[in-house]
Amino acid sequence: MALADDLAAAVRRLLDGLDQGQRALASIPFHDADRHTWAYWPTDRKGLPVHLLDRAGTKEVHRCLSTVLTPTAFAKAVAIMGLDEVLDLREGHAWDRRHRDDYWITVFGTPGEAPWGWRFEGHHVSIHATVAGDEVTMVPLFLGANPGEVRDADRVVVAPLAAEESLGFELLHALTVEQRADAIVADSAPDDILTRNDPRIDASLAEEGIPLAALGGAAAAAADALLANYLGRFPAGARGPDPVGARFAWAGADEPGAGHYHRLAGPRVLVELDNTQDGANHVHTVVRDPQADFAYDVLAAHHRSAHGPA
Repeated sequence: MALADDLAAAVRRLLDGLDQGQRALASIPFHDADRHTWAYWPTDRKGLPVHLLDRAGTKEVHRCLSTVLTPTAFAKAVAIMGLDEVLDLREGHAWDRRHRDDYWITVFGTPGEAPWGWRFEGHHVSIHATVAGDEVTMVPLFLGANPGEVRDADRVVVAPLAAEESLGFELLHALTVEQRADAIVADSAPDDILTRNDPRIDASLAEEGIPLAALGGAAAAAADALLANYLGRFPAGARGPDPVGARFAWAGADEPGAGHYHRLAGPRVLVELDNTQDGANHVHTVVRDPQADFAYDVLAAHHRSAHGPA
């Protein structure tokens, strides 16, 4: 089956296993303004919290999540959720919002009756799927990690976003001196991803940095690997961002252990990684499409087809 059908079937199974009250919490009209609202920190959300579900319901949630992510991205997401328990331990169990089940599911509209959508969100995980016809749009897609890595002496034990970081450094170090001068846009990294949870993206971000098309040799290979890592979060059948015309930008330290930031930005793609908080052991990453977040472009085309020009 197509991804749209697989997701509709998975979400229907989830909803069918809920009681009336849970289903009412989970289900929201498609055109509710909350569909464009997202956050990657602990907070109450519209929808149904996972911690209210029984074992069967939790399994169905994870089945839905694994439908909209590749196996590698799914592994990263569940590892990130588990890190909330590690963070809770480090903070002395001082706050009840640090929990691997403090995540929320929201169904916008009716699965299988396009347009409709599904969201899974909580601390450091924000997954959005919008379905219009056979089109499944999966942006914005946020994954973060705090701690970014857990070490045992000199060995890294857990680091869900290690590949994103190491590939970014690999690309930076593969640039020539002249190329690095174009790529580095600031000596200090920002304290978070620049777009935060803004519903729209600043187009000027795509004007800074070095064009990927200008790279060759090891730098071009490193850029391809970095892009493949981020775009590899999206499953087959999902409409991912298009990296054509993208530029690579860097800010901050050029070695791990101090605050650093990288960005891949173009007309139809925006990737950001920031690792500055908590001694540069707190990673935020996001993949977006300036023209298609929350399926703006597909839904606009659908509206024009159904209702004609405004």
